[in-house]
Amino acid sequence: MKNKRNALMAGLLLVMPMAVGAQQVQPLTGSCRLFDDGKQLFLRHDYAAARQTLMQYVNAGDCSEFMDEAEYMLACTAYELNLPDRMERLESYLSAHPESRYKNRVQALVASVYFFDNDYLKAIASYRGCDFDALGNEERDDNVYRLAQSYQQIGNTTEAAAWFTVLKSGSSKYADDATYNLAYIDYSNCRYSQAMKGFVAVCGNKNYAQLAPYYMADISLITGDYAKARSVADEYLKNYPGNEKTVEMRRIAGEAAYAQKNYSDAVRNLSAYCNEVSNPQRNALYKLGMSYYYTQVYSEAAASLGRVTGPDDDMSQNAYLHMGLAYLNLKERNQARMAFEQAAASNRNMLIKEQALYNYALCIHDTSYSPFAESVTVFERFLNEFPHSQYTDKVNDYLIEVYMNTRSYMAALNSIAKISQPGTRILEAKQKLLFRLGTQAFAQASFENAIDYFSQSLQLGRYNAQTKADSYFWRGEAKYRLDRFAQAAADYRQYMEFATDKKSMEYGLALYNMGYTSFKQKNYDKALTWFVRCADTDAAIDASVRGDACNRAGDCYFYARRFDEARAQYARAVTIEPSYGDYSLFQEAFVKGLQRDYTGKIETLNTLFSKYPSSQYIDDALYEQGRAFVQMEQADNAIGRYKILVEKWPESQLARKAASEIALLYYQNDKFNEAIAAYKKVIADYPGSEEARMAQRDLKSVYIDINKVDEYMSYASSLPGGANFDVNERDSLTYVAAERVYMRGNIAEAKNSLTSYLQSFPQGAFSVNASYYLGIIAYNEKDYSGATLHLNKVLEYPDSKFSTEAMTLCAQMAYNGKEYPRALELYKRLSDRAGNQEERLQAQTGALRSAYMAGDANETIAAASAMLAHSKLAPELENEARYYRAKAFIKNGQNNEALADLKVLAGDTRNVYGAEAKYLVAQIYFDEGKTEAAENEVLQYIEVSTPHAYWLARSFVLLSDVYVKLGRKLDAKQYLLSLQQNYQADDDIAEMIETRLAKLNQ
Repeated sequence: MKNKRNALMAGLLLVMPMAVGAQQVQPLTGSCRLFDDGKQLFLRHDYAAARQTLMQYVNAGDCSEFMDEAEYMLACTAYELNLPDRMERLESYLSAHPESRYKNRVQALVASVYFFDNDYLKAIASYRGCDFDALGNEERDDNVYRLAQSYQQIGNTTEAAAWFTVLKSGSSKYADDATYNLAYIDYSNCRYSQAMKGFVAVCGNKNYAQLAPYYMADISLITGDYAKARSVADEYLKNYPGNEKTVEMRRIAGEAAYAQKNYSDAVRNLSAYCNEVSNPQRNALYKLGMSYYYTQVYSEAAASLGRVTGPDDDMSQNAYLHMGLAYLNLKERNQARMAFEQAAASNRNMLIKEQALYNYALCIHDTSYSPFAESVTVFERFLNEFPHSQYTDKVNDYLIEVYMNTRSYMAALNSIAKISQPGTRILEAKQKLLFRLGTQAFAQASFENAIDYFSQSLQLGRYNAQTKADSYFWRGEAKYRLDRFAQAAADYRQYMEFATDKKSMEYGLALYNMGYTSFKQKNYDKALTWFVRCADTDAAIDASVRGDACNRAGDCYFYARRFDEARAQYARAVTIEPSYGDYSLFQEAFVKGLQRDYTGKIETLNTLFSKYPSSQYIDDALYEQGRAFVQMEQADNAIGRYKILVEKWPESQLARKAASEIALLYYQNDKFNEAIAAYKKVIADYPGSEEARMAQRDLKSVYIDINKVDEYMSYASSLPGGANFDVNERDSLTYVAAERVYMRGNIAEAKNSLTSYLQSFPQGAFSVNASYYLGIIAYNEKDYSGATLHLNKVLEYPDSKFSTEAMTLCAQMAYNGKEYPRALELYKRLSDRAGNQEERLQAQTGALRSAYMAGDANETIAAASAMLAHSKLAPELENEARYYRAKAFIKNGQNNEALADLKVLAGDTRNVYGAEAKYLVAQIYFDEGKTEAAENEVLQYIEVSTPHAYWLARSFVLLSDVYVKLGRKLDAKQYLLSLQQNYQADDDIAEMIETRLAKLNQ
């Protein structure tokens, strides 16, 4: 190729494509005439007609003299007419006529076909077999131009430039084209001075009048001749407002104006450019954003600069910095904080990093933002990275203030631990931080940890008196929850000594709690003093507390048998807090019964029935009302009350007593048939119970009284062994011996003896007892399958004296063994048969957990609702019940009902239930399309924070989803990046972040 270029540069030769002889020939006839006509048409460039005529000639086949030339012309017409088989025709010709005088031209045509098909490598390869000197001048220049273009298209600018140089010096047709392309190659290779000369040279050519100025303007911009860049661009925009290069000229004009600090013109041109192209140049976006910033159009500045960020480079770092500054001017501190955070994360420019990190720290401080302890760590980080900064003194002052006010307690405490000689203010901050960690642990029901933190805070008690007093109060609360009543009382006394406000709610609660510490220790005289003081105090306590204090004072009077005072306190409790009225009325009625005012007792209990029909004391009230009717010798009324109790609360221990009372009343009133039926019902309904044992004894007496002993014997013989209470001596002696061994603690021997007893008397009178003891032995030996086997035998007699404890253990084993439906069934039975509120609550708690683990939403809701009906439910149990109920409501699709519980829980994000609930509220809003509500919920969550970082992190991810849905992709990305940098736990959050960032970066 080099030799060919040199030959062409030395001198271009004119070569005709076809030789025409000068000799006179005879006229042609027949097929030969067709050839002559076709050739003439071909020379006149009438290729279609020529092709048709030449095809007739070839098909005739009777004149082969001109066949070579005819096939050449047919191949050429296929090329000129751009026929689908043109390449096949050309290559077939070369194959058939390898020595043809037309070979060189056909080879050039083959290369041209490849060129026009954009197959530049094959075009170049074909041109290598072509002798350009053998072509006509115009055809030669055309093919040389195509060869140069092919080299340029594959990026071989060296060869391209060489061939364009040939054309520039030797072709009038392509001189300007070559000059333009040589200038473009120089431009592409950053040879701007040489390129500029070439573009200037072709400006007058109409083909390049609208192209060359673009490159001239861009070169001027690149080389720093901003005035010329603007001049060329402005002139171009004036002359060619709709040209394809117009939008790029706007960019050049805008960037040149930016360089000249003419930011208004920069905004005008760059905004037009960015609006007209789908993917504007990053540099132009950056300059547009900065121009908006300098012209104080801050919202547009932030938006434009946000589109620039991404790569870790100087431009991104400075863009983030000025985004933050723009957001500050817009008073959007959250967005400013995130932008500064990203600028400070880069080490590209340390001066920018210093300014960004300082502003990031200030934004965190001003917005109290610290979801992941940033309020502490950011100031520490600044001092570590820029110890000699001009901002160091200010940062030190801010850090002390943060210690005092942060919600990132542990991070602040760890930070203080690094200070070798902390001053008074820092030690006061440490005292407060330890106290707050204690309250946080208390909220999580971690009472031992809470006591430890409060104790550490008290060791620094001299620095803040109020914190010292509060620490005593809450340490007392934690000890009370652990049933350390004497220790709790000591702390409450210390609190009351140091408390500065005797009318505060905490002071009133201290009086109240002092009463309970004595009450729990059965020191009712002391308890009475504290409860009366609480009821009479002018401290700001809730009516519920004051009302309960009256009830407990009434109880204390009751235990002292000072019934009139007791009645007065119960009545006062109803007045103060009507919701406690059911207990107060019940106790008042009970006292009236002790005072032999049976009519008053009945009337008071009727008031309880009418005002509190769903009270937890209804079964007790029915039983007591029945007893009052008995005392008044109104047997029918007593029986009526007892029957209601047995019918509605059959599992209650009181139901067994009521059933026995019904039978006895019939017997005492000589209603023998009714008495017999009632006794038999007790024996049948409550097998193995003491009431059943007594019922069989009394039933025998009834039959004796009516002289039907045979009938009794027949009935007794039909009873199963467990209900037959006529114990033979061998049965009794065998069992008693085994029981005594058990009671002495000789477990191995007792196990053998009890097993031997059951083998000898499988239906013996004491088989339930023996099964119970064997169950306890197996349970203590962790043989839970054996324990279950024996204790289930006890449960066959649900009214035996062992049944409640056996049922409790079976429920626990079922739950621990993940047999949740079975555990649920047993806990529900325990709840129904509970003898007091404490037992009922324990059973309901077990039922709730079992129902939730079993995935039974309806049972979960029922169990939680039953727990929440308790008037004095511990906060940790209330949280648990609301949480499980909310999750069950969500499972049932009852989002409104779920939200009611979740919002209550979300009020305290210090515990894990509240932390998740806050997230779930936002998630429900988002799922329901309430994006604004979801956003507000998460932003509020970020503000209040939580020690349970996972749920806050999930909320960040959710917030990014909210912003994507709202079309605010930049905000979405910012929150994800912030989370990525600050959340370090090893869980599924990282994958959530990566997945979403990948979509945002597409």
